[in-house]
Amino acid sequence: MGDGRARCSEPNRDGRSLRMAVARDAQGRHPGTTALVGSDPYEMTGSLLACGAARVAQPDAILEPGAHRPVAAFGLDARRLGAAEAGVHEVDGATVRRR
Repeated sequence: MGDGRARCSEPNRDGRSLRMAVARDAQGRHPGTTALVGSDPYEMTGSLLACGAARVAQPDAILEPGAHRPVAAFGLDARRLGAAEAGVHEVDGATVRRR
């Protein structure tokens, strides 16, 4: 794109999904819960993979050899931005219950 940054397009909005995650520590306590809504999971996965590919294809991309998980490879802010561009966003518990 004109400014040298990779752009990630949002997937088709025909499908929607809800993803819930509950964190547990070693003692089984629940330190956190989150809910994400977005497009169809397959569309979202494809968009995130394409976003990552577009970012590493940039001429100024700095790549470390080897396999990396998404946050290690791109950084947390870039992953959050990629998820938002793919149509995924966090919702609170009240919003989840109303749907």
